[in-house]
Amino acid sequence: MKKSTTRQRIELQHKALLFMASVIVKTFLMAIVSTNVFCGSIEPRVLFFQCGTNVGFVGGSTAAIAIMGGLFGYYIIRLKSFNSIFPQVMKTDFIITAMYFGVAFTAPSLVASKVMIWLFGMWVLGMLLAPFNKEKTALKKVTEYGSIAALGALLAAHFIPAFQEYQSSYTLGMMISSVMGVFGAGRDR
Repeated sequence: MKKSTTRQRIELQHKALLFMASVIVKTFLMAIVSTNVFCGSIEPRVLFFQCGTNVGFVGGSTAAIAIMGGLFGYYIIRLKSFNSIFPQVMKTDFIITAMYFGVAFTAPSLVASKVMIWLFGMWVLGMLLAPFNKEKTALKKVTEYGSIAALGALLAAHFIPAFQEYQSSYTLGMMISSVMGVFGAGRDR
């Protein structure tokens, strides 16, 4: 009879499925924001019938995220240093991606450039930093949840008219919160 533990090993195939699900959502998110940046709207009609020569830029941006995520994922799921922290890192990554995804649908013109910055490397940086100091559980827990709360506040500020004039000022705060959230998730329980 096996003894039940709170810590279970995730098989390589399951890690690959989780990571690819995250990359698929990020790829779709890039399609949304790059359509807004290059075509002026997120409506499919605009992309397919009015965008013209900029469709290549939308496709290239989207393909870049898919390829980058696939290559990065291939190595991340095989690294031993991620075995014990993989579930927490993916949980936080999904939360942060969902936050960006929700705002990108609600106000794409306000956050499109910030989402593109995050997609072109910030999420990778957060995952690469996650295995460092795995044993600092209390500090990393505060970092994870504090960063998620800070990112939520910064994303919500996009919808407050009084703060819309400061949009470029808190881009750095959004990027740091995104990276630190995933970094904080990289802890042993």
